[in-house]
Amino acid sequence: MHLQDLDEEIPFDDPPQNPPQTQAGFLDSDPTSKQPLLHDSQQQGTSQSQNDIYPSQSSKQHPSDQYATTRLDTLASYGQLVTPPHDTPQPSHPEIQPQRGMDASEAGPSTGAAFPQVAESRRQPNITITDPIKHSEKSMMPGVSGSYVTYAVNSRMTLPKFSTRGASVRRRFRDFVALAELLKVMHRGYFIPPRPEKNPVEGQRATDDFVELRRHALEKYLIQLALHPAIAQSDELLVFLEAEAPLGSNLQWQQLQPMHGSILEGVSRLPKQLFGQDPAAPSPTEAATNTKHTSDLLRRFKELTVKEPKDPAGLDQPEIDLRNEKLMVDEFLEKVAAASRKAEKLVSKFEQMGAVTGDLGLSTLALAKFEDTDGSSCGTYTDSAMASKNISADAKRVGSAAVRVSRLSRTATSSVTEALSPLHDNLALAPAAIKALKEREAALLTLHAIEADLEKRRHAVALLDSEAQKTPGGVDKAKGRKADNLRNEVAGLEAAVQAASQEYDRVKSRNTQEVSRWKESRVQDFNGMLDHFARIMAAYEDRRLSVWLEVAEQFGVTKAAAARLTST
Repeated sequence: MHLQDLDEEIPFDDPPQNPPQTQAGFLDSDPTSKQPLLHDSQQQGTSQSQNDIYPSQSSKQHPSDQYATTRLDTLASYGQLVTPPHDTPQPSHPEIQPQRGMDASEAGPSTGAAFPQVAESRRQPNITITDPIKHSEKSMMPGVSGSYVTYAVNSRMTLPKFSTRGASVRRRFRDFVALAELLKVMHRGYFIPPRPEKNPVEGQRATDDFVELRRHALEKYLIQLALHPAIAQSDELLVFLEAEAPLGSNLQWQQLQPMHGSILEGVSRLPKQLFGQDPAAPSPTEAATNTKHTSDLLRRFKELTVKEPKDPAGLDQPEIDLRNEKLMVDEFLEKVAAASRKAEKLVSKFEQMGAVTGDLGLSTLALAKFEDTDGSSCGTYTDSAMASKNISADAKRVGSAAVRVSRLSRTATSSVTEALSPLHDNLALAPAAIKALKEREAALLTLHAIEADLEKRRHAVALLDSEAQKTPGGVDKAKGRKADNLRNEVAGLEAAVQAASQEYDRVKSRNTQEVSRWKESRVQDFNGMLDHFARIMAAYEDRRLSVWLEVAEQFGVTKAAAARLTST
């Protein structure tokens, strides 16, 4: 059904005689008030954030007030009143639009204007992801074909090592997975923002809605990486953003990959290590790598037998402080998860309240239409007709106000979701912080394991030298050769200890920097969040009150009486 074919519309007449004028783009009618509101582009972003962070049953709707004028008998709820056809371009702002045949001034003040925006504390990197394209690919199974989506990654970074002209490359989701894995290995100890999760359900991956949600999530992920002071300077991010060739065949990307050993290599190497045919000491490169990323199974077994000191006296003060910080992050994760659940519930209730208010307005307008029809059947000047006309006029006033408030609630819901997004962002980052702190503990465990192995080798060398000297008739050459072999292993272990110690110090330094940086960021984020949320709620209540005060004045309540009502 097209709107131009409708022959019956919901009436929104009887507007207030002197509606208070509001200056576009500001909170109240005071021309001196210069508090900016959300711009169109920011309002569009809040709608996406709401569906991404706090999904609800009505998150699939695409409301638009320009379709508020609709045939009454085709509507079952307020959701249908505000939802346009899916193939119709939607406005950037959900604002109250004048009805057909009505002047803009007659429609009353717009109650759906945007709310106070989040203050940008950090300059956002110029990174966008656009133009998703679906591709088909052959499967390893005969007769089965698969598909994947590539995205255009557009960037213009201001850092010296990046191209000043910007770059645009195509990447698929597995490229983002490869980037996340590479950053995790090469930048141990940093609180690296988590990448979007995989979706194993093939049918969902093929839908346009899922592709759009993933596009938005991947764009946010890259922006978060570019905001990180260390990751933004990394060669890994540079190649990912600017290498034109597919990552799988790009030479620069291959050169950044660490030496990963497979489990099969570890299994084949283990017997040689046990029988002394392969050096049991890890190389300096292996000693500076997390054990789970190497093929050295013997080293894994040795680290399992190393007991960490339970007494804090065996640890230095920076290590004790960082372990206490990990406990604090665990507690913070629990608290912020609870707060995020409450925020989701708040957004859901807020959205439901707007929908129920809209349904009430729609039902009241239906009552007005019934009274109009019933009054016209009783004659024009009869008492029944006049009573029906009065009831209809009053019902239209209340119904129109309820619809306006519901639209105001919908706009406020998007703004509230955007304001509370730091809860979700910090909830997602907390597990990454815990993993980074555990990386330091793993580095310390590696150092202790190699040191314990080194002490055993040194002790064995001392015993062999002592026994060789006690042999009757001279030095035992066999024991001397064995002692020489152990000395070579001792030299290798000493180099490994030095590399492991340097890696531990590096990871510990990164942990210390990241803990301090994250604390400052949380203070800034949460202070801004609470301030923004309070201003949104104040603006929402003020505008909602103004709508109902207008209705009260139309029913004969004086401004003085209305002021007394609002002050109680």
